[in-house]
Amino acid sequence: MLPWKNLILIQKTSSVPVYQQIANSIIQHIRSGVIKRGMKMPGTRELSQLLSVHRKTMVSAYDELDAQGWIHSLPSKGTFVSDQLPEIHPRKLETVSPGNFRWEKTGYNFRINPFIKPSTKPLRDMIGFHDGPDVRLVPVDAWGRSYRSVLSRKSGLHHLSYVQENGNYELRKVLSEELNTTRGMQTTPEHIFITRGSQMAMFMLAMVLIAAGDQVVVGQTNYYYTDRALMAAGARLVRIPVDDEGIDVDELEKICKRKKIRAVYVTSHHHFPTTVTLCAARRMKLLALAEKFGFIIIEDDYDYDLHYESSPLLPVASADRNGMVAYIGTLSKTVAPALRLGYVAAPLNLIAELGKIRQVIDIQGDPVLEQAVAEMFSLGEIRRHMKKVLREYHLRRDFLCSQLKKRFAELIQFKTPEGGLSVWARFDKSIPLPALHERMKKKGVIISSGMIHNTDPKMNLNATRMGFGWMNTQETGRSLEVLDETIAEMRKG
Repeated sequence: MLPWKNLILIQKTSSVPVYQQIANSIIQHIRSGVIKRGMKMPGTRELSQLLSVHRKTMVSAYDELDAQGWIHSLPSKGTFVSDQLPEIHPRKLETVSPGNFRWEKTGYNFRINPFIKPSTKPLRDMIGFHDGPDVRLVPVDAWGRSYRSVLSRKSGLHHLSYVQENGNYELRKVLSEELNTTRGMQTTPEHIFITRGSQMAMFMLAMVLIAAGDQVVVGQTNYYYTDRALMAAGARLVRIPVDDEGIDVDELEKICKRKKIRAVYVTSHHHFPTTVTLCAARRMKLLALAEKFGFIIIEDDYDYDLHYESSPLLPVASADRNGMVAYIGTLSKTVAPALRLGYVAAPLNLIAELGKIRQVIDIQGDPVLEQAVAEMFSLGEIRRHMKKVLREYHLRRDFLCSQLKKRFAELIQFKTPEGGLSVWARFDKSIPLPALHERMKKKGVIISSGMIHNTDPKMNLNATRMGFGWMNTQETGRSLEVLDETIAEMRKG
């Protein structure tokens, strides 16, 4: 008989379950030849006594070994080590020559998307004026508690199965209540469709609402990835001017008299990228034009909660009584980019159609995440987080704006934004942003080249978004020093 107690060592403090430690140890000894093929194994009762563990633990270990094919049981005879052991390493396909296997290029043709450029995400070891929230402010402990709470309950197991394609009901319920309370809307959970972020919401709406050749109105400057989602759906973009009061609705009216417009996309709260707010009068005229000419309003309210000066204007959707608005919201911009949770609020028939599209994209969202967020809303964790970060971002905005006025008044023109996480900065023509971007990148500080905002080469914009949310004031101060130093070098020639 083998010295089982000496062969199988159990570490009580290990994070690996005891049954798994036992199974792993037996596998190791089978591989090494200590435990022979075809050998009869001790019964679970006997081995549990030898190892001083509960018999259920030993049964679980044997079940694991049996499932992997290392042992098998014969009725009335016992448990034996398998004669044919599992493959430890997959066999190579003999027809493949490793020296010729590069996989750099396909052996067939496929459609190349001409509208979308490869993304450039910020490098982790760089600071700079990134356009997004500071993930260091995320309430990690609260997230952890919420996740554990969901998964530790027996009732939580159904969140690991297939669920409604529209999203978790509890989350749709709290989001509906949030929209009704803070945005003056009149929704029910059935009017809400959960997505993996606002970009997915935009893409799905484009798939449902836009056909090839449809004309869609967007701002002269607009969110790059929205433009690409619309173009991928076959839309022809019609650009209109944007001034300090938002998109020019008078120009929109003139266009509608000449062309059949399918939809108008607006970021009404803070226009992207210029951060201006669509004024109340233009909101009401936009809605009236939609009803008159029959176009859809796609309202992307990506940062409604990030407002510093006063109560924000209610979204266009709050005044919609004829089902002309599809409203997009998100938590990704206000909490963390990795929290891929967005939503659409819209009439019921559009929600139903989005559900059909969902089934051929990814079946459903992330049920565990959605339930965890719903519970965090109910416990007040999300609202507390928003109040905390709003104060912090307000301080960061004021710091950046004061420093820009103090140090760069002659070279950078901007208006202090009422909300959001970025300043729209227009640089003097003597400081070309693409060159500034390259020079600062070499010094470990990122500032956008602004090229993504030049929707027409004739625009020749020398402007970009300078984010203040990503960095604390000390990091912003260091980034501004590099900016100052780099501009001085460029002006010297």
